[in-house]
Amino acid sequence: MMDASEMERLRQDLKAWFPITGAMRRRKAAGRLVEQRNCPEAIPLLLEAAGSKDVQVAEAASKALADISAGPGRDVLCELAIVAPTGGAAKLCIERGYRPSEHERACLFLFVTQQLDAYFQEDWEFQNLRMQYDRADAKLRSLIMEVVRGGDRRCLPFVVRPRKKLTESTEEEIRLAIESCVRHSDWARLFGACLELPLKYGFPALVKLSGSGWEPAEPEMRSLFRQFCADVKGQELPPAREPSAASSLFEQWLARGHEGDLASASEADLLERLKSADPPDAVPIVAALATKAKAGSAAASAVAQSPHWLVRLAGHAAGLTLDLVRDKPGDDNYWINELAGAAGVLEFWPGTATPADLEALSKAPAEALAGKLGAARRVLRGIMGHRITTGVFEEMVVEAGADAAEFVQVGKSATAGKTSGGR
Repeated sequence: MMDASEMERLRQDLKAWFPITGAMRRRKAAGRLVEQRNCPEAIPLLLEAAGSKDVQVAEAASKALADISAGPGRDVLCELAIVAPTGGAAKLCIERGYRPSEHERACLFLFVTQQLDAYFQEDWEFQNLRMQYDRADAKLRSLIMEVVRGGDRRCLPFVVRPRKKLTESTEEEIRLAIESCVRHSDWARLFGACLELPLKYGFPALVKLSGSGWEPAEPEMRSLFRQFCADVKGQELPPAREPSAASSLFEQWLARGHEGDLASASEADLLERLKSADPPDAVPIVAALATKAKAGSAAASAVAQSPHWLVRLAGHAAGLTLDLVRDKPGDDNYWINELAGAAGVLEFWPGTATPADLEALSKAPAEALAGKLGAARRVLRGIMGHRITTGVFEEMVVEAGADAAEFVQVGKSATAGKTSGGR
């Protein structure tokens, strides 16, 4: 592989325009460049050479560009196509079927080069394109919007606020959606959200609902609503228990679990890695597991039983080892009890509830239903019972923009608990 100075000498040789010796120099340089066609640094030079007035040089360079192996060299050519989607690099990539090796960039490449049939096979909900758009500079954003406004109706939803599952929405998006319901007195939609959201959001929302004067029209839902209003009356949740010694490094470890190969690894693969990982490396593995496994699963048990306190703390922080009955983790390790955040009952997603969860709350000791979080446990027990016995509910998503969000019901779905006999 040539270094930068050798590449620059090649560039100068290719630009030599002397009648005889110049042609010989150019063709010799082109031959050397062709040999480097899979070298990323050679790609821009090959594109220049492909436009040469010297027919032999142009042909040699064009043939080399048409024979680039998958890898860094082809990625460079595709990147040049992305920033100039009507240029020579783009034309060549389209003709040869080249795509970037990274999936997100491949989606962007297909979109800006207007290979839309191929694009919509890869990214029909614009998930990858939106991520690329958010990271792009003004010029690239403009290229994307040119395609969006180009007349293909399939592209129009890109300019509409994206929809996310509740579990994929940020805390700010959920809070904005709740505020929107309160502001517009959309009590029915807010009550629907309360049946799906963790109680750290749902309990305060039920307090607002109880003072609204609204009630559901259906007798069964009205009875459930009245019970919740009675449970929350005069009750306040204890302040959220933030870690008393928050560590930006620990948060960085957790964040690593949502990117790269950990994010795409299977639950079985992550469990296998966890067995031999050092504690700092195990923390992101636990964060990745939390996106694939449920509380009470084999993965949750493996984390809860880890001999390393840092791994067990990660289980609490990632929401994988929640305890619905106890206010605190109850771990033997001092630091876990000190640093673990909010109680499990406030973090639990009702959509993941199983009959075993309902049974655990139904058998909770009296003090668990009368303590600081007793009202929350009674409400969660009621939500679980409704979801598990009903089995079908209106699925809700968040439609979010930069500074606004709202809940949207998208259809009926079966609950997880209805179809499972336990974890």
